[in-house]
Amino acid sequence: MSSTGRVQNVISYSSAISACEKGGKWQLALSLLHGMPDERVIPNKISYNAAISACEKVGKWQLALSLLSSMPDMGLIPDEIGYNAAISACEKRGSWQQALSLLSAMPDKRLIPDRISYNAAISACARGGQWQLALSLLSSMPDLRVVPSEVTYNVAISVFEKAGQWQLALSLLSSMPEISSMPNVISYNAAISACEKGGQWQLALSLLSIMPARAVIPDTISYSAAISACEKGNRWELAFRLLNKMSEMNIPPNVITYSAAMSACEKGGQWQLALSLLSSMWEVALAPNDISYAAVISACEKAAAWEPAIALLQNMVENQVMPNGLHAGSAASSVRVGVGNEAAWKLLDGLLSLWLEHERPEDKLQTSWLDDDFGGSGTSEDVLPILRHAPGVVGTFKPAGVTTEEAVRQLSQQLGHRRHMPKPVDLHVVSRLDYPTSGVLPLGLGAEGSAAANWLEAQFAGRLVRKEYVCLCEGPALGPTGSQGNISTPLHTVELDVDGGRASRTEVSPLGRQAFTGYEVLARYMPPPSSDLSLPSHVGERGVNGRDDERGREGRELMLLRVRPLTGRTHQIRVHMASIGRPLLGDLTYGAKEASVLRSCPRLFLHARRVELRDLAGKPFVAEATLPQELEEVLAQLQQFSKPGQEERHH
Repeated sequence: MSSTGRVQNVISYSSAISACEKGGKWQLALSLLHGMPDERVIPNKISYNAAISACEKVGKWQLALSLLSSMPDMGLIPDEIGYNAAISACEKRGSWQQALSLLSAMPDKRLIPDRISYNAAISACARGGQWQLALSLLSSMPDLRVVPSEVTYNVAISVFEKAGQWQLALSLLSSMPEISSMPNVISYNAAISACEKGGQWQLALSLLSIMPARAVIPDTISYSAAISACEKGNRWELAFRLLNKMSEMNIPPNVITYSAAMSACEKGGQWQLALSLLSSMWEVALAPNDISYAAVISACEKAAAWEPAIALLQNMVENQVMPNGLHAGSAASSVRVGVGNEAAWKLLDGLLSLWLEHERPEDKLQTSWLDDDFGGSGTSEDVLPILRHAPGVVGTFKPAGVTTEEAVRQLSQQLGHRRHMPKPVDLHVVSRLDYPTSGVLPLGLGAEGSAAANWLEAQFAGRLVRKEYVCLCEGPALGPTGSQGNISTPLHTVELDVDGGRASRTEVSPLGRQAFTGYEVLARYMPPPSSDLSLPSHVGERGVNGRDDERGREGRELMLLRVRPLTGRTHQIRVHMASIGRPLLGDLTYGAKEASVLRSCPRLFLHARRVELRDLAGKPFVAEATLPQELEEVLAQLQQFSKPGQEERHH
């Protein structure tokens, strides 16, 4: 074959591979590339780059890296185009480590990373939740004489938006003109969303209002993010006003827009308005989704409007939107308040039949396997003890110092190994226990969306599950043994960056969600003598043995409580008890810490003792866990008030 013919064949093959890349036919692209030597045609850089790009388009980053690494074997030196395509392939799958590795390797290959390289690497960090690395990459670009583009800034702002770093997002937005890169609608949308996630509804509205003056026309995404910010800030009137303004501006709302507006109405107690918005969606040819229905049903729940809630469930089924456990539980809660528990259970029984009818074959198979296998108790090799099991549900013991997710992972592998299943068992988490909390952890025997998962979720959302905790708190007396009380302050949870990771922090706030906790005093204990405490000096104190130490201890005692949370907010018991001046012993986040009367408590004194619900067969399911030894030992060291006179004198 002449050299001209070979060149023509290389061009033909490369063109064909490029066509496959543009058409999303990555398998065909690879087949053509690997078949070239059989036709005595040697692939060139263009052939490989096109094949790598074909893999990049569908996120096949392993194949992209394999092709890139195999080029030297063919006598080809990869160029910037090949590396950029490989980095982009890693970005699409969130493989940020591989993306950064490729970026750092480019100078060693005498290749100069460009904007495309950095944009892809920053985006990979975004998908991997590595906003600090994204910021570092952006900051390093000028030193390497790579000028960030509008796309670079948009990607970076989106990184900070997803991480809840609204201050950094706004800082980048304001700095864009300094490099002659004017923000566009994508820039503003990401910044508004960052403010929405950070609870900064005023800033979100301010950004929306200045867009026209900056020659940037707001779009549906802009308004949807601003409406969602109003929802987060409990400003339903502003959300409704923005929705109406969209009509005036001929900006079409979408399902997300309506869902955000209805969620705002739900938080504001405007259930009739939420219903009206749901009805108006059909008028503009928008079909409500599960989020839309969830917002309106929740609004009805808060108003105990049980008849509209039931009608909405029926409407979902008619429109082929399968109600899940949260929809069902929210409606059942309204029925429970308006009619009673039995009516709520009857509603859920009907939905259970629907879920079982539409159960996936693999979920049915797993449930039958596990029901057969649960005939005996656990083995000595079990990592987590099984407290009780029944159709569709299992109760395990979660020790303190283990996350709920890790406990579920261990139990999933444990059950799969026992039954010799090819993969871990699907378990669904319906209620979490904090890392330092021990006790009963109920789990659905099925994946998310299974009948078992929906059934348990519905019971928790419908507030039909009875949970009982035991805790030891400190502070002024709550009354004699047997005294009862309720706490109903709303709770608001935010995500914080702590030591490079994410952590939740909950506080009492009018912007929060409803939360209800009931308690009963089981026992009262005297504080240990001050000589046993080794308390440090605090502001206004003379020292551990001074009279002011003793005065600071007057009226303080330790109380063992039975606690029954009706809702399941993050850190609910801990925050509620701290909010009334009775923090839990051993609570390093919300507790008295160094000022505690019993600093020797080895861990958080909070234990989930009992959970009562119904299994998939509709029968009562009760799982109990005794108080762990380390907490029993704490109580054994304390002196209980034994006589009424003692209680009165201390009080």
